[in-house]
This record gives sequence, C-alpha cells and structure tokens, in this order.
Amino acid sequence: MKIFLSIFLALVGLNADSTDADELITLGVKVTNVKKNDSNVMIAVFSHYSTFLTEEMYRREIISVSGNSETYFEFKVVKGEYAVAVFQDTNKNGDLDRNIFSYPTEPFGFSKNYRPMIKPPHWTDVAIQVSEKSVIEVALN
Repeated sequence: MKIFLSIFLALVGLNADSTDADELITLGVKVTNVKKNDSNVMIAVFSHYSTFLTEEMYRREIISVSGNSETYFEFKVVKGEYAVAVFQDTNKNGDLDRNIFSYPTEPFGFSKNYRPMIKPPHWTDVAIQVSEKSVIEVALN
C-alpha cells in the first residue's frame, strides 16, 4: 500500500509540475527611444496592484546598452494581469534619479505607453492582460 501511495503522490506531483510549465507564456518587452550611451535599461514586471512600483517585483531584468536605440527582453509569466515599468539608468547608479519635485530626470516609461504628468500612474493606467504570447512596446520619454 505504501508503494502505491508513493507512486500516486509522485505522479500527481509530476503532473502538477508539467501543468505549471505549460501555463508559462512569453511576454516580450521592446523598449524604444533608448539614449545611445553606455548605460543600463531596467525592466520591472509587476503582477499585483499592491506591489506596483515597489521593490516586490514579479520579474526584473537589467540590460546593458551602448549605441542602441532600442532593446528587447522576454519574460516567462503565467496568464494574468501585469504592469511593466522601465527606466534607463544613464549614470549606472542603480536608481531612478529625480529632481527636487521627485519627477524622474532619467528616461522612463510604462506599459500602455502611459505618460504620467505629475504623479506616478495607478495600476489601472498601465495594467495589461497576458493570456497568450505577447510583445509590448514601451517608449522611453
């Protein structure tokens, strides 16, 4: 009986893992208007409004650029709602630099190419639904 139970649990575990792998979808992020200098582009993918624009990112990537006006990266995500925030770290200090009014002084952008005027965007301004392989474009300002 123990052998049967062990085999059953192992099979259930294998099926759960393969199902999870099948549910992963590719989300491509094409970043345009990248300044042609030696810098980094930081891409953050958020999976919930409560963690949007916090350190609790779903996925994150730092891409080194030099001489390119655009860059591209793919993330594996499960079906759901996401928001993407991007900035170009022109001085490579790892932070989005801001002026005295807290407005970014380095190029930045969001999914849906939302352009905030005074305050950061709300989740509903930038959230996208990912249900199949997708590519979004984020133009840096």
